[in-house]
Amino acid sequence: MRFSALSRSIFLICIITIIQASIDEPIRICAIRVSFLEDDLNSTSGNGKFLLESEGIDCSSYTIDPPPHDREYFESQLVAVHSYFDAVSYGQFGINLEHSNVYPTDLNNDYQLDQYMNYYNPYNNYELQEKRLTELFRDALVKAYSEDQIQFSDYDIIVIFHSGIGQDFSLPFLDPTPEDIPSTYVDQNMLQNHLGEPHISINGHFIEHGILLPESQNHLLFDISESIFLDAENPCDYQYGLTGTFALMLGFAIGLPPLWNINTGESGVGIFGLMDQGSNNGHGIVPAPPTAWSRIYAGWETPFIYGYGSQVWLPERNENQIIKVPIRSNEYFLIENRNNNVQSGISIDSIRYLMGQTQADGSYPSFIEILYDSSGIQKDNNGVVTYVPNYDIALPASGLLIWHIDENIIYSGIDAYTINSDLSNRGIDLEEADGAQDIGYVSIHFFNDPSSGYFGDMWYKGNTQYNLANPSLVDLKPQFGYYTNPSTNANDGSSTFISIDEISIAKDTMTFRINNAHIVNGFPDTTFQFRFLFDIDNDGDNDLIGGKDSLYISITDTTINRNYFYDTQTQDLIVSFTKQNDHTIIDIVEYFQDSCLHSRYDYFIPSGEIILLYDVWIDSLIYPISNYDHTSIDWKTKNQWESHTKRVYALPYNYGIDINTNGITVDRFGGPETKWKTKKFCYLTGIDLDLDSKTDLLALDTSGILYAFNSELILMPGFPLNIQLAPPILSQNIFNTIHPEIIAKSYDNRSLYIFNNKGNIQFQFVMEDDDLIAISDYQGKNSIFTESSIYQFDETSDLKGNFWNFEHGNIGHSRSIDLNYTFKPTSDSMLTRCYVYPNPIRETVGTIRVETIGSRNIIVNIYDLAGYFIRSFNLDLTQEGNQIEEWVWNVNEIESGLYFVHVSASNGKKIETQIIKVAVIN
Repeated sequence: MRFSALSRSIFLICIITIIQASIDEPIRICAIRVSFLEDDLNSTSGNGKFLLESEGIDCSSYTIDPPPHDREYFESQLVAVHSYFDAVSYGQFGINLEHSNVYPTDLNNDYQLDQYMNYYNPYNNYELQEKRLTELFRDALVKAYSEDQIQFSDYDIIVIFHSGIGQDFSLPFLDPTPEDIPSTYVDQNMLQNHLGEPHISINGHFIEHGILLPESQNHLLFDISESIFLDAENPCDYQYGLTGTFALMLGFAIGLPPLWNINTGESGVGIFGLMDQGSNNGHGIVPAPPTAWSRIYAGWETPFIYGYGSQVWLPERNENQIIKVPIRSNEYFLIENRNNNVQSGISIDSIRYLMGQTQADGSYPSFIEILYDSSGIQKDNNGVVTYVPNYDIALPASGLLIWHIDENIIYSGIDAYTINSDLSNRGIDLEEADGAQDIGYVSIHFFNDPSSGYFGDMWYKGNTQYNLANPSLVDLKPQFGYYTNPSTNANDGSSTFISIDEISIAKDTMTFRINNAHIVNGFPDTTFQFRFLFDIDNDGDNDLIGGKDSLYISITDTTINRNYFYDTQTQDLIVSFTKQNDHTIIDIVEYFQDSCLHSRYDYFIPSGEIILLYDVWIDSLIYPISNYDHTSIDWKTKNQWESHTKRVYALPYNYGIDINTNGITVDRFGGPETKWKTKKFCYLTGIDLDLDSKTDLLALDTSGILYAFNSELILMPGFPLNIQLAPPILSQNIFNTIHPEIIAKSYDNRSLYIFNNKGNIQFQFVMEDDDLIAISDYQGKNSIFTESSIYQFDETSDLKGNFWNFEHGNIGHSRSIDLNYTFKPTSDSMLTRCYVYPNPIRETVGTIRVETIGSRNIIVNIYDLAGYFIRSFNLDLTQEGNQIEEWVWNVNEIESGLYFVHVSASNGKKIETQIIKVAVIN
């Protein structure tokens, strides 16, 4: 038999207002007991009256919430829920028991309503059900005031305890009592919709919200249990306590949002949090604590952030024992250590197993028996469990819970209760260690159902379910990383390269490490504020220059030692460096509207002394451009600088390539030539993508689309990209492969991309409100520098001039690329690729594209299906290397049909041919 933890029938609308008492202050509860007209209906449990003695199956000392359900019993329920919240909030929240009361004050009296129970929950009529539940709340208040003139304004929230059982659990068969009343949080929206006012007014008291709860959740106390559990082998295993439901409803009242889909009933965090199926852990006696996020949201805990490279010792759940691992400012992981032991190293399940080994028939004692006898819980004189030493003891295992939190999703859905309504895009998502996202999904496993959470979801060394999902790591301690299942990727698919590894066995203090495969330990660092990189002390290692309000120099390989030497007045500035024998000149130019401040410093080697030589205001704007070896500076005017920033200088041929509002212009010895006249480009980078020793171009248009052109301004394979990017576009070989990579940030500033030379994504890093600054050598490795981080890759190697590693080409702003190698073919084939696009040709023109290596002549002949010649194109080539040539074929005057394009390439020694089939549809 299966017994789900939550029914879909719990009524929740939308909390418009929450109680005035803050979430870290005890609340005052007015509890009102109401009964109904006595009945003998089969559609409801009981007869409409409170139970004063059990009418069902006797579970002796293991009975949960036994009768009599008199005033003292409900006072015990208040104590039980207070104990829960006091424990999980670490004493910061609970019920003010001294100023809370249960009415009527007589021991066995209650307020009898003038309706039968089924009136308030008519079967199969949802809209009428909600209206009648609202009426039940109103009728109870009116009845209680009419008899005892209760001062409702003395309380923070009203709880109506009605006779009968709650319609909150799904039985493993057709529910025989469908008109039992579901537990409900009644808010202003319900009152407005069904009573016409957002509050109930009783003699000057305004009641804006409240809770409806049954007297019990234990079916076995009622006479209906004899027929319901007729075939159950151990019916006492199907008991549930009221504490969990009460805590769940009170969670709503204090503003803790639900973490399951309230419309479909799909679980969001399963048994691992109060505001989902965890409310009924331990048969409703030991509800799970709220999730780590919920406890932080309530103000009960503050997480700690550890930097990459940290070894963490994390005690079991206690106040402020949550680790936060940032992804972005609004997306992060939360890690907590949850321990279900009732004694050191011993859980309820382990006790059951050990005791079962001693039984001749192989049977195991029930969970409830061990919970009552061996866990340390305490019952009061009314038989209600009012003390639990650890509210994690009902979890399926001990270990780490790793939560993936996305505040964008949370705060866009918190008012509508949709934080976890999209199972594929949850705001609070448990990273299940078994690699399967089971929670909330329909399970194919009738027994051992993981859809509400199970032991395999927790992280600890020895988790066999993790090993099944990650067989290549079976001999290692569990890792949560960028290549594991599940992975540490951000919700948008970006790689974080975060790893939580070296996870220990489950124990009261667990250990693990927090690493990042590419980000240097100690980063991200918002104080880094990186700007420039230069070997200031001439020792062969790059030094760091950063700072916002003040510039600093960090000479060592760590950013801890910072020598601040210059206070900035604006963020619009350029720093330039000039090498001398025993010192380095540092020029700083700050730009204002029509003037600039030029300051010059000397950095003395080896003392490290920095001396101001002068600072002078200039009535115009000047811009420094260093020569290749940084021995001199060429100063440009504003107009010259603006022209300079739109150009790439291709050396050693010494020709320039410019972008402007009318395309791209190449200014070679034969004069300027402009192409791509319909495109507006805003940024230009020079790099040899195909290694033919000729400068190629990366051009970013004004919409953020990246194009790559060869030196003839012909589009290169793989471009343009379909991703919007923002300048600068940097390029360099950072993986020590063959070709250079392209590095750029996304247009929305949320990702840092690394593309290969064909435009394919190699990496997509998480990025947020950060600026891409440079690529350079740092600590002997190729490194990408952003304003707040350093990403490291393979060992550095000789780039032979093929790099564009700062916004304007290099640290000297020269915007030049000087390739110091010659072309070496990687294949004996001349024709590398030939095709026609589009194919079929549906408009008036198609483009024939031929890519060759080392060809001296290309001839293109076009024939129809019958073999008749249509036309030809040909070209003599003078340069070696990779060549891309294109011809536009106008098909306006030919008939629809199939055509053959015969391509021939020769180099004086051999000829290669290819045939392309092309369809023309006019």
